[in-house]
Amino acid sequence: MMDPLPSSTEGRLLLAAFVVLLTLISLSVLGERTLPLFGDNRDLVGRVYKTLFVGLGSGMFSLAAPALVIGLIGRLRILFTRIEVKGAIADAILRDRALDQAQTAGFVLMALFAIAGIIAAALVWTGELWPGER
Repeated sequence: MMDPLPSSTEGRLLLAAFVVLLTLISLSVLGERTLPLFGDNRDLVGRVYKTLFVGLGSGMFSLAAPALVIGLIGRLRILFTRIEVKGAIADAILRDRALDQAQTAGFVLMALFAIAGIIAAALVWTGELWPGER
């Protein structure tokens, strides 16, 4: 049986996701002010920004996934206990191992979102996924 991680782990990951969100917001505010950093090459700036937004956006979702999954299961457990729901899904969520399984599922989702984000960012960089204007 897996020992549950302290809840602060998911909280720290959620805080890191918020920091990534703030980074995305600051990049969008900077906009064309960063053009001189790239030698006034608008095509390169567009590719870099698209890749950054896809990569950081998926990173944000991957960091938030464990807290979201565990939070959802925790809320469902409270709701199902309060209204005394019966059924297979309610029984599965109300089991003692449900939070451990939610934690595992959250970290698996985190890994999948991170891998998908890396692949998507690479495809955006090459122009396959989000081609530039021609």
